[in-house]
Amino acid sequence: MTDEYLEREDKYEVAADFVLPDPTDVAADTMLETATHQLEATYYDTPESHLRRHGISLRKRRGGLDAGWHLKLPAGDDRVELHSDSKSAVAPRELSSLLFGIRRGLKLGPVAKVSTTRHSHRLTNSLGTLLVEIADDSVNAVAMGETATLTEWREIEVELGPAGGSELRSTIGDQLIGAGARPSPARSKVALALGPIQDVEPRGRLAGVIDDYLRAQCDAIFEGDLGLRRDQNRIHPTRVAIRRLRSTLRVFDTAFESGPAELLEAELVWYADLLGSVRDLDVQSERLSSQVAALPGELVLGPVAADIDSTLAAERAKAYQRLRSAMNGKRYVALLALLEQWRVDPPYTDVAAKKAKAVATFVDRAERRLYKRLDEAIEPGADDELLHRARKTGKRFRYVAELATPVVGDEATAKVKRAKMLQELLGEHQDSVVSVETLRRLGARAGTKPGSNGFTYGVLLAMELQRAGRARAAVRELQR
Repeated sequence: MTDEYLEREDKYEVAADFVLPDPTDVAADTMLETATHQLEATYYDTPESHLRRHGISLRKRRGGLDAGWHLKLPAGDDRVELHSDSKSAVAPRELSSLLFGIRRGLKLGPVAKVSTTRHSHRLTNSLGTLLVEIADDSVNAVAMGETATLTEWREIEVELGPAGGSELRSTIGDQLIGAGARPSPARSKVALALGPIQDVEPRGRLAGVIDDYLRAQCDAIFEGDLGLRRDQNRIHPTRVAIRRLRSTLRVFDTAFESGPAELLEAELVWYADLLGSVRDLDVQSERLSSQVAALPGELVLGPVAADIDSTLAAERAKAYQRLRSAMNGKRYVALLALLEQWRVDPPYTDVAAKKAKAVATFVDRAERRLYKRLDEAIEPGADDELLHRARKTGKRFRYVAELATPVVGDEATAKVKRAKMLQELLGEHQDSVVSVETLRRLGARAGTKPGSNGFTYGVLLAMELQRAGRARAAVRELQR
């Protein structure tokens, strides 16, 4: 069994002779409970420190009130902790399986042993509910590399309980700092035990501008991996990160070596298609269900809503299973390894050595390409595929303008705003086009079922064609 909760914790460095202020001074009408625990924890990672590189820690702890396995995942300024009371010598499957992508399928092994003497100070309210636990920890750690390295330190952990709020957290922090404590740069004991991990060296010029955006998208894809394995709906943000990354490859094509860039894009397209098969069905299900609900009752003949829901849900389940199966395969693991390479050391050409302000040239080029394709797409008689092509070009323009904003400033912000307006119109048109095909398929099937017919599907299809026409007209008007 695995428990999950949000860990709201701050850590502070203190000297060996630090005197802990009286915890009861920070809140009135509280009860103080004190105890001393001896904690023994073994931390696990891959030989390449994949977990630590992503701000993740996995440990097995003996002693204290929560012995067992603990997996801690980043969650903004806080962390999500998953706890299993398993006594297994290896990480429980329910935890290790969540890390399959992050650890690239590699085995986890012990990397550090940490012994802690904890003096716990727990403040509870009048109902006995925990407000905060202030842990005064004396730590001995052994890093388990080729040679064992012993380190010792003292630290204070402030962790809010269910009844604790941000104001109490801030007040305790101010009290500790006033007494001589310093906020710790490390989020876990294993980070202190093993020392700082070698991070990417910041680059200047155009490469530095691209780096920031590129790394953010790689990080978002890794976050999406963790979210999907936890059955969170992270499909849309992961697809957006992939689009932004692909747009970076396309727009800055001369700044990257062509071979590696083509390989990465091909693998991103493969993964995006798997995600898209699920996402498109989610969009269609929500869109069509709401449209059926809005129709007058006399226009709904047969179990239309139930048919749409059951059919698309079954198709989504199959698409989702294909996605999850692929995420446990070698090709997907290889993609994550490739993303990590690009995150650390993209294969730049000499073009990336241009001045940072050269990014404006790429923005202008993407903008010209967008409006050229839009002009072609809104010509009388132009087919829907040209408008869809312009939509994809519009996304690339929007994303490169986002990337350039730190350098170009307000001008790029204005371009992003206009691109979003276009994207909404073009997206509405594309959703209608896809809905037309879905309704045609569902309507044809309904005509063969007893008690059903295709009338309502025809009504919905006609409405979608009207929406597509209005969206096209709006784009034409915006172009004038």
